Amino acid sequence: MAGAEIPVRSDPIFWRNLLRRYRFTHNVKQAALAYDLGVTQAMVSRWESGAVQPAADMQARIRALAGTPEDMASPLVGWRKHVAVQPGIAAVVDRDGVIETASTGLAREADRPRDQIEGQTLASLFQGDLVALHALLIERGFFDGALESVESADRYCFANSHGKRDIGPVHGLHWPHIGEDGTVRWMLTGARVSPVEFDRLRREFGGQVEMSGPE
Repeated sequence: MAGAEIPVRSDPIFWRNLLRRYRFTHNVKQAALAYDLGVTQAMVSRWESGAVQPAADMQARIRALAGTPEDMASPLVGWRKHVAVQPGIAAVVDRDGVIETASTGLAREADRPRDQIEGQTLASLFQGDLVALHALLIERGFFDGALESVESADRYCFANSHGKRDIGPVHGLHWPHIGEDGTVRWMLTGARVSPVEFDRLRREFGGQVEMSGPE
């Protein structure tokens, strides 16, 4: 109903995921987001860590700026190009595990041109955790809209036939995104972490992944 008040949401993980996803899809740094919201970068960092959640008035301000996960699931102008130019690990993957768009960072890590990665399946390029993650996303209904976001701690290991140095421990953030044909794509992002941080994430998640679904 027009003019209806949006209820306060008491869920630090929801706000953590919403803020991280907004910053990725709009290529916004923490400092810039903090400026837009009128808070300190330290506060944005605390929200994104899940340590605290925004106050009620700030929740309304964040929603006005970032929208909702459903807003960001809609096709964005240039969203594939945005993924492609990311300096970190990022990709657009379809339900069958085909890498449709690979980032500059992923191409660098794989030591392959992007056009030799795009069109390949995850299983042809990687083995282990990342392939297992794809299977788990299918099982949990990620490609059917059952999940809002997934956080993971993975070891990125190239398939034996690749012959390249493994990427190693990665902290992954993953979201569903509606593609041009109306079906869900996997927006995969990841950042290298130390073995100590990897072990901490695995303990925090109670395994490889932590999943967030709609209310």
